[in-house]
Amino acid sequence: MTDTDRFWDGDVNEVVIEEWKAETSPFDRVKEVLLATTTYEYAKQVAERARVSEPSARKHLNTLVDAGFAETDDTGQGTRYKRSRETIAMRRMQELHSELTKGELVEGIRDLKGKIKTYQEEYDVTNPDDLAVELDADDGEGWTAISRWRALEENLKLAQAALSLYDFDPDRERDTAMRSDDSSRGAFASETGDLSA
Repeated sequence: MTDTDRFWDGDVNEVVIEEWKAETSPFDRVKEVLLATTTYEYAKQVAERARVSEPSARKHLNTLVDAGFAETDDTGQGTRYKRSRETIAMRRMQELHSELTKGELVEGIRDLKGKIKTYQEEYDVTNPDDLAVELDADDGEGWTAISRWRALEENLKLAQAALSLYDFDPDRERDTAMRSDDSSRGAFASETGDLSA
């Protein structure tokens, strides 16, 4: 029997976990687990997934709450944690900003607005909530339209926020901003025209 004929009988998952533990700090693992947490979990559950002690997980989770990465829910039997909605939005904005050029974002915003306008014209309402009031419970096509319309509106908000990052300069001196020729336009205004919702 040669070396190539032998089979490894280890657990690949355990090897990956051990590598993860060796390459990351307990805080990094807790943060990574938290960012994948969409429902509230107790520190014990996060600790198990992050391969840290429960007191360590609780300490790091509270740090993440203070930093705005996590939300809490006090159940009376303990505190539960999950990633914050703002964190999800910021990550998606950063992804859009890094993946798309300013021109691509502008074009995407126009496309999203066009699709929203199509729903407004097709259903003769201004927003998906107005449509929901008019629908019967068994109108499957209408409810699907509401879901897609809401997703378009959410994507529009994220794209607009990502676009605003192109014009945002936190180091710009305050008085320079105050001397702007057009004070009626916000700090994120640019030559892109009206791309607001």
